[in-house]
Amino acid sequence: MEATALSSGLRPLPNPNGYRLSRSCSQRKSLPLARFHSKETPFKKPQGLSFKTKVFEQAHHPVAGDLSYDDTTRSSVGEDKIGVLLLNLGGPETLNDVQPFLYNLFADPDIIRLPRPFQFLQGAIAKFISVVRAPKSKEGYAAIGGGSPLRKITDEQADAIRLALQAKNVSADVYVGMRYWFPFTEEAVQQIKKDKITRLVVLPLYPQYSISTTGSSVRVLQDLFRKDPYLARVPVAIIESWYQRRGYVNSMADLIQKELQTFSDPKEVMVFFSAHGVPVSYVENSGDPYQKQMEECIDLIMEELKSRGVQNNHILAYQSRVGPVQWLKPYTDEVLVDLGKNGVKSLLAVPVSFVSEHIETLEEIDMEYRELALESGIENWGRVPALGLTPSFITDLADAVIESLPSAEAMVSPSAGVSEDSESSDAFGYIMKMFFGSVLAFLLLLSPKMFHAFRNHLI
Repeated sequence: MEATALSSGLRPLPNPNGYRLSRSCSQRKSLPLARFHSKETPFKKPQGLSFKTKVFEQAHHPVAGDLSYDDTTRSSVGEDKIGVLLLNLGGPETLNDVQPFLYNLFADPDIIRLPRPFQFLQGAIAKFISVVRAPKSKEGYAAIGGGSPLRKITDEQADAIRLALQAKNVSADVYVGMRYWFPFTEEAVQQIKKDKITRLVVLPLYPQYSISTTGSSVRVLQDLFRKDPYLARVPVAIIESWYQRRGYVNSMADLIQKELQTFSDPKEVMVFFSAHGVPVSYVENSGDPYQKQMEECIDLIMEELKSRGVQNNHILAYQSRVGPVQWLKPYTDEVLVDLGKNGVKSLLAVPVSFVSEHIETLEEIDMEYRELALESGIENWGRVPALGLTPSFITDLADAVIESLPSAEAMVSPSAGVSEDSESSDAFGYIMKMFFGSVLAFLLLLSPKMFHAFRNHLI
């Protein structure tokens, strides 16, 4: 699954001969930034959250191309060559890509969090899990056409954001960097450097922040920028989360309101928000704000719907758990069964943590959960589409980019380099990890009992 475990630590190394290089959506010369004068009132920010970088907010009413700069903003940005880097998970484009994609996914220490003494096993464990899970995952991808549509959709979103920025007199090259498949984040960064971008906005396509999504991708960026003298000097603004932006909230409410009208009795429909889950330990032990942000996000969407006269009941559940550890509850599959037992007959599923269609919407929700719901007694099923290229959503992302430009600053200190001794030590450590990891994987595969024990937990 593309987001079953959300980020990867053993990064694929860019190979100029084998990788498809990431390209920007525009190679045109940059235009000077226009002067803007914002007239909006601030949208209330949820309290109690703290981030390393700023979260940018939107006005109470939707903006349609009237965002403006003042003189101070323009002078801070100047004549920079602006780049926007969209971050996403990535997904296998063919069935042959599934197993290596899963390896990249599970090799991430932000996904499978091993104690330090056992971190050398990361690669071996990732290899084992990817081999075991690949057959079932291939069935899922085969059911939606043989591969993930995520790259195509993200490329389309990148082009739409570029055009939206251009309509606001902001010229920018927009890049796509995937965490686990082509085009990898490393490739996008190579292209950003090649294009001599001098001011960069990083926009993860995850509305809510999690250490396993945005956190993992930002960690990769920090490592890449730390090792490169040019990149270390580039001012960067990172939009860590944007679930509270008015444009996003309004766009979600629009889609929900529209789909409710497809039911014979819209007022009786249960609005069922299904979000991707994370292990409970992320929240309780590592301070991941994901659960709190998700709950606040649902509150904001429902408040907007209520302001429009939509008074439907709603519930939030978490999907896509994997492995023997406890994940955020309630679980989507269990809630669907309970709703059916309690007499709910009409349900509208809302994939709230996804802004693009992919396997978890097209197969997990549309097929697996729909079938489970109908078997549990729910008679009328509907599903809100992912935001995709919704104009109000794209416009709001463009506004978020513009708002963030003045706050850009160097991601790392230019003096923070990597010594040759450190690089040699890393290389030696990598070799040792691969050696011992391969031995462990070999022993596991030779043990039928161990194999089946792992298999029962991972499939």
